[in-house]
Amino acid sequence: MKNKILSIISIGTILHWLSLFFSYKKLPNAYENINEPIATGGFPLKIFEYPVPPMGNDWPPTDTWPTFFLNLGVWIIIGLIISLILGKKTEDKKILKIINTSAIILSILGMFYITLKFD
Repeated sequence: MKNKILSIISIGTILHWLSLFFSYKKLPNAYENINEPIATGGFPLKIFEYPVPPMGNDWPPTDTWPTFFLNLGVWIIIGLIISLILGKKTEDKKILKIINTSAIILSILGMFYITLKFD
């Protein structure tokens, strides 16, 4: 049971970070006003509005974090569905180790990604 829960959270975390990486979308007329965001990111919910690069404060605004965690919750539910479909395969020690390692690496890269986007 512990391995199943761990795999659900790890799969959800992997999907969450991948959705954030691949949902980066530049806005039209992005550089006309430096006070306006140049891009957005997040799927299925829009999480971040990225500022013009030298205008960031090195960290996202605090009002974006609730949406970030809500999006994570959506992906954990999708991870639950994937884990139920795959069944016992996600509880195998070797596969679980790969899933957990991937989740940790993507989480570290994701934090660097967020920091660089708000630089």
